[in-house]
Amino acid sequence: MLKKLLKHEWKETWRIPALSCAIMIILTLVSVICFVRMDPPANANELNAGAFVLMMFYVLTISCVSVIVSIYVAIRFYRNLYTDEGYLMHTLPVTARQLILSKLIVGGIWYFLVTVLSLWAILIILIFGVPVMVIGDFDMSLSVVISYAKEYSHALFGMSLPAFSIFNFFYFLVSAVSNVLIVYGAVSLGQLFSKHKVMASILCYIGVTILIQTVTSLAMTPYLTKMIITQVGSPQGPGIPDFMGVFMRNTYIITFVACILTGIGCYVLSEYLMKKQLNLD
Repeated sequence: MLKKLLKHEWKETWRIPALSCAIMIILTLVSVICFVRMDPPANANELNAGAFVLMMFYVLTISCVSVIVSIYVAIRFYRNLYTDEGYLMHTLPVTARQLILSKLIVGGIWYFLVTVLSLWAILIILIFGVPVMVIGDFDMSLSVVISYAKEYSHALFGMSLPAFSIFNFFYFLVSAVSNVLIVYGAVSLGQLFSKHKVMASILCYIGVTILIQTVTSLAMTPYLTKMIITQVGSPQGPGIPDFMGVFMRNTYIITFVACILTGIGCYVLSEYLMKKQLNLD
């Protein structure tokens, strides 16, 4: 039955995320064409205002598209399981776990794709936009960027570039699933209220997010403090503190573990509330 739920969920939800991805790709291509046709400023003390405005507009638009996908995932979960549609969904011969998993798998896949596409798009824009924004000896070709990344990967991230790439693949995947589960947990908590369930869900999401960020920041405080007060040893690169690599690696690990624990907690909460505290509109 889970397979049928997945097929149905995919058919019902693919349009908005796919349109969002298409918008990002088209906007990236248009922005690249605009940057290619621009010239850097004539004076070294000047800034190409057109290139700067275009880049800021682009980054803002990409961020908005990502937020729209997140909102759509939340609305889909709420409408399909906690409104009138929920009366039908909860009478199907399926368990609460199957309902959550079907939406989680589809929502997680789209969230992951949008995240990776957003990062790729911003990288492309930086490669083409920075050289025309200011005067300087910039060689932002992809080969040069990769070369610098390989050279300073250990100094910046505490691991080699291949290891960093593999780690980030799994990190983005786990983060996508965790973010979707946080949304589900907030919506499930919000439906416990008799009135203003949408507002309650939003407040629950804000509260959970702040709590997660606070706990994660406290866990990283010792490493951040040490990085600030420890400036002993040979620098690892131009302007790179010698403690930066260890700090960043520990930061990634702590954040990765936090995503896993948060996802598990929100999943357990969502399933429990759906089984024991279901409150449909």
